[in-house]
Amino acid sequence: MPACLKNRLPAAALLLLFALPAAADFKVVDVQPRLDGGALLLNGNIDLTLSSKVEEALSKGIQLEVVIDVRLYRLRWFVWHQGIGSWTLRRRIGYHALSGQYLVGVSETNAETKESHSSAQEALKALGALNDVRLPLAGDDSRHGGGTTSETKEVERRREQPPRAAPGSDYSVEVRASLDIEALPSPLRPVAYTSLAWRLNSGWSTWKFAP
Repeated sequence: MPACLKNRLPAAALLLLFALPAAADFKVVDVQPRLDGGALLLNGNIDLTLSSKVEEALSKGIQLEVVIDVRLYRLRWFVWHQGIGSWTLRRRIGYHALSGQYLVGVSETNAETKESHSSAQEALKALGALNDVRLPLAGDDSRHGGGTTSETKEVERRREQPPRAAPGSDYSVEVRASLDIEALPSPLRPVAYTSLAWRLNSGWSTWKFAP
């Protein structure tokens, strides 16, 4: 290969890289945490931007499940921060072809709400909204009455019996949102695992607060 072409290849590769559209991904935009009695109360917003391939699958009737992980710590000097609680929230979005509506399912403990939206953008905005999400701390079972199935349970609390929140302390909340590939139909999972277009993950975002 002529030397002139060799010199031009890296530049051409860079041009191709920057010409590609920006990768879609999830982003935790804002979280407003506070302690409310024996629970962590969350308000905020998560931007759930889909890639073109995932959006196409959604429009063809593939239901998507978004996982929102939450961790609460009490901040301490010179030692590891103290874990107070961790939770996993699951939210679903699907497209109903007959009605032309996007359906959003959100379950919190033993209550489930369903909404319909005329566009994917509106549905994804509702899916990423955190509106007074109440996450019980250890010893607070006021919102855990009755049994729930794995399909309708929204908050899967990991019962490790962590220490309860202490008044007068500073805290931090970590939030992460990701697309659950395991919740996809079996034939689609191998493609999703090997494609960057399906790896939608916000990574952990930390928000500090005082009660």
